[in-house]
Amino acid sequence: MDININEPVKLAEDVYWVGAYIPEDQFQCHVYLIKNGEESVIIDPGSRITYEITKRKIEQLIDLKDIKYIVCHHQDPDIIGCVDQLLSDMGNGRERFLITHWRAWALLKHCNWDIKLYEVEKNGWRLKTGNRVLRFIFTPYLHFPGAFCTYDCKTKTLFSSDIFGGFTPEFELFAKSAEDYFEKLKPFHEHYMPNNAFLTHSLDNIENYELNLIAPQHGSIIKKEFIKPIIEKMRPLRCGLFERFTNTRDVIKLSKLNDILENIIKIIAYQEKFYMIIDKFLYNLRQFYKVDSVRAYVMDVEEVKILEFNSDNTTVNIIKDDNKLKQMIDASCYIKNGGMFFKPSQLHTIFGVHEPSYTFPIKDQNGKYYGVCFVIFNPDEFDVYVDLEVLSKFEVPISMAVLSERKEFCTRNKILRLHEESVRDPLTGLFNRRYMNILAELEFRKSKRYSQPLSVLMIDIDHFKKINDKYGHKVGDKVLKMVAQQIKNLIRGADIPIRYGGEEFVVILPNTTKENAFKLAERLRKTVENNPIEIDGLKIRCTLSIGISSMDDNPQTFEELVNIADKRMYAAKQSGRNRTLF
Repeated sequence: MDININEPVKLAEDVYWVGAYIPEDQFQCHVYLIKNGEESVIIDPGSRITYEITKRKIEQLIDLKDIKYIVCHHQDPDIIGCVDQLLSDMGNGRERFLITHWRAWALLKHCNWDIKLYEVEKNGWRLKTGNRVLRFIFTPYLHFPGAFCTYDCKTKTLFSSDIFGGFTPEFELFAKSAEDYFEKLKPFHEHYMPNNAFLTHSLDNIENYELNLIAPQHGSIIKKEFIKPIIEKMRPLRCGLFERFTNTRDVIKLSKLNDILENIIKIIAYQEKFYMIIDKFLYNLRQFYKVDSVRAYVMDVEEVKILEFNSDNTTVNIIKDDNKLKQMIDASCYIKNGGMFFKPSQLHTIFGVHEPSYTFPIKDQNGKYYGVCFVIFNPDEFDVYVDLEVLSKFEVPISMAVLSERKEFCTRNKILRLHEESVRDPLTGLFNRRYMNILAELEFRKSKRYSQPLSVLMIDIDHFKKINDKYGHKVGDKVLKMVAQQIKNLIRGADIPIRYGGEEFVVILPNTTKENAFKLAERLRKTVENNPIEIDGLKIRCTLSIGISSMDDNPQTFEELVNIADKRMYAAKQSGRNRTLF
């Protein structure tokens, strides 16, 4: 439908838009007329800027003197700026009424207009004029205490004042779709409306009426098919934007940034990873600023290390550097709040941050200091007017994400360390006998089920007691560690080395025949024999006695497989030591 906005636009029976388009203004102000003979009604007559255009359009429909009622939903100049001119042009001799709430009249009476008050609250929130009934719906604090809407019962049109208003960068008299107009309505409401409780209360009041059309003072007119989906989208809006942002004037930008914050907090609530949160943060913030990356450094004083989280990768980097750790601790004295660093401090320098950065301390909810975060900007495209207030709003969610990831990382590492301690021999680093019983049983069953070869080496250090007696237990421990290291150097990744007890070792060899096990055992025996162990200037020559068993020996259990290897190892010792038997 083609619309000529230079002429009155009919919206419903005897209902017209008589406003004017203000070029390059996203805050369009609409004026509406209800044609009703000598009791016609003008809704929010508008400002001085558009009065002459509005007057011309009204006069195309009625004589100005036929206006009996002027509805002023509130007292702002975009609504009442032209009332004195309108009253003057309508002439004297007729009784006329200004329909408003007493809270607005408390201010408007100071305009000293020659007009009577029709107070909506005092008149039961309704007006009967000719064959029309207007009802007034209280929408308190949207956006001022006495705010209300006007509902035309005949056409089911809601003249909504500020509620349902929107910012329209390009003039659109009618909303294109529910989704499109909600995005224009959203920042307007987050900016003008104080909180969600007032908004949902008023939406509840409005939905008590059947609506064919919503004609707001700002934004675009909403057709019937868009009304319900828009109201549903409005209900969860977080209003009171300037409670969180007090200095920034770009309301649409603030609304988008507010969405980013909401989304990040939701991601944190769902316990998503730090890197997902940072990706979201960067993706959205790069719409407004040339942010290059985010790097966070948090201390793990107990482990004497620093954890680095970098948006450029998903790997936590562990920094073990006493000087950097000291610098991190000292930074708590001079990085107490977030701020821009155009030149690097000593802390920036040691972490290699030379670009402009918004730097803030990472603290928990109790204010305990853990480290610092750098939001690093591209120096070639850096805008010196970057909004610090906006960036400061991201300090808490980023800190929450970093500390959550730190906790998970430290917990995971502690669990891994405890697991390692529980399954490994603390002296040699080989698996312990307890762990052998778990792994070995699995390998034994696999060999039986799939008819795969499996072999076991039982290894004993010859005359080990003499080494302990001659050189002491410290030297004996070093010998054990060196032999264990030789075992680890020669076996495959799939093989399982175990300290069985004392100077005895077991090696489980999955998918290995007895012949191949013998070749490995001999390489190990000769390597130890031909490479004396040097300890504190001493050269200690060791030899090994090794027994081998395999599935060819037809064992019924893994324990039996080990016992066969153990017997052959003892046979090797009894027959002269430093040999392998199978």
